[in-house]
Amino acid sequence: MSEAESTRELYALLEKVAPDLEALARQAEIDRRPPAELASLMKRARVPMAKVPRVVGGFEITPAQQVDYFARIAYLNPTAGWIAFNQNGAAGVAGATLPDAGVERVFAQDAPLFAAVSAPTGQCRKVEGGYRVTGRWGYASGIDIAEWVVVVALSDEPPGPRFLILEREQVQTEDNWHVAALKGTGSADIAVEDQFVPDCLSASPFEQKRGGNQYFRLGLRSYVAGENLGFSLGVAQRMVHEITALARTKKRVLDPQTVGERGAFQQELGRTDAILRASRAYMMSELDWALERAESTGEALSAVDQARVSAALAQTTESLIQAATRLFPYAGAGALHLDHPIQRCYRDLIGSGQHLVASNENLDAWGRALLEAESPA
Repeated sequence: MSEAESTRELYALLEKVAPDLEALARQAEIDRRPPAELASLMKRARVPMAKVPRVVGGFEITPAQQVDYFARIAYLNPTAGWIAFNQNGAAGVAGATLPDAGVERVFAQDAPLFAAVSAPTGQCRKVEGGYRVTGRWGYASGIDIAEWVVVVALSDEPPGPRFLILEREQVQTEDNWHVAALKGTGSADIAVEDQFVPDCLSASPFEQKRGGNQYFRLGLRSYVAGENLGFSLGVAQRMVHEITALARTKKRVLDPQTVGERGAFQQELGRTDAILRASRAYMMSELDWALERAESTGEALSAVDQARVSAALAQTTESLIQAATRLFPYAGAGALHLDHPIQRCYRDLIGSGQHLVASNENLDAWGRALLEAESPA
């Protein structure tokens, strides 16, 4: 099967479950965690395999392709979109780095569901046959439906960060996900107390065994940029479509015009749509450039090149949030109700801007690189 055929298959699987995914969006918010049915739908659509290397049975879609794919999931169900992009990053790295025995174990059943935390806030020590792991990690999105949990811990041997995969039963969760945005993701804190992880389920985060250039040569932030911006874009697209539909019939008190007939709204709607399209094109262009650069040089992107891609993610995310903020008032007071999709989209979009990889700190790094450059980038 060609790469194009494989990508079409991935989208076709998603569309088969699209109505059911959409129907669960509100329930996830009420429960503060993804419903069990969501896990079944994501496995049926093989969502966790989108970024997994093809040699492991995944689709290995490119970073640029990830923008539209994860946008589609987030448009249907923001909880599914957020969990999908978090777990795909982990699944892709697992497929690219684990020993063969680990790959056979983790991917023995198709489309395994991951929860993952990349910050190395735990510790592990080498023992016979593997590692003993202890620690706490924050923001384990999707932990309630996960089958495997990926953490990064600081190891004594070899010294440095270690990529470790635990079975869900080895991990404790804290019911502390009481938040204003991304409510349904259940991104609770997790704890591990002296659990054993065999060597086959651990790997160096610096050694790639299989898969293409996107897994390590782009750097962490560029690796997740497509899926991250895809989430924000999909939520923003849904908000724009909901407000557009509302504006066709909504009237303010004593105003004979609909909101959609107001010139001010028409201009803001046009501006917002243009910003969404520009953000999508900018991010996809930078991701294609980054992958082509890694493939042509056969080397990892330089710190400056990584800063360039990270700046694109920060700028596009910020642009989407600002556009949504200007458009939201036209929805009126009715959109404040918790069961209204417009306020949900607005809150989740703002929440996406709080993610570390989308932080405006990335623009600081790119600005420094421009100041230090001998010639314009």
